[in-house]
Amino acid sequence: MEFSGSPARQGEARLSGFRPGGRSLGEALDSLLLRERLDKPELLDSEAVDGETLKRSYRELQRLHLWLGNTAAILDRLRAGGQRLKVLDIGCAQGALLAVIRERLGHEGIGFDLRSMPVDASIPIVEGNAVTDALPRADVALSVVMAHHLDRRELKAMIVNVSRSADRLILLDLVRHRVPLTLFRLFVAPLLSRINALDGATSIRRAFTRVELGAIFAEAIKESGRPVERLTHHVATLWTRQIVDVQWGKRTER
Repeated sequence: MEFSGSPARQGEARLSGFRPGGRSLGEALDSLLLRERLDKPELLDSEAVDGETLKRSYRELQRLHLWLGNTAAILDRLRAGGQRLKVLDIGCAQGALLAVIRERLGHEGIGFDLRSMPVDASIPIVEGNAVTDALPRADVALSVVMAHHLDRRELKAMIVNVSRSADRLILLDLVRHRVPLTLFRLFVAPLLSRINALDGATSIRRAFTRVELGAIFAEAIKESGRPVERLTHHVATLWTRQIVDVQWGKRTER
């Protein structure tokens, strides 16, 4: 198993002698963590939001993911290996990411979401709850900026659920940290619609830290009963995203 260190730990290793106010750089950076998750739903999660507002907001979020490099990060991981894959996108919204994956890589895709609003009729989207409902079979499952919508128990259950239907899970989400929250408020939020600007800040405050997400995966993998062939956990520069990529092996008999 491979774990990529957080920027804080990498910085501490390079600049261990830097001690502002008597603290190491790592300690100073760790102090910027938002210690508690925000227990507050996002505006787009409300059933009161009309369909047209949802569609406009999702289109804007798709452009944002492209600009921030989230889409490219997913494509890079799916590109390795070269074989054609069946991809399951959990929390797919309108299925826009699956359309990009099909166009760029030629992979077959199927979406899974609590409510289906496809923009492309050729991309099937199944409605359901990824925590409790059976998921469609796939070679690889994706969860892109969806994990922070769940609590620890729900996220662990979703990972276990994915292990029953897919051999690989790529989970990309935000990091709960003051640095990305400040950057978002200063440079990104002013460019977005009001609903996405408010939800973006809420999302970062609801997200898991690197340590929290790693612990949830460790618990879920143990409960899944499947051996792991490869596991990486990478945090991007300035804590803009974290990606956990787990490849399961054959299921062991209990």
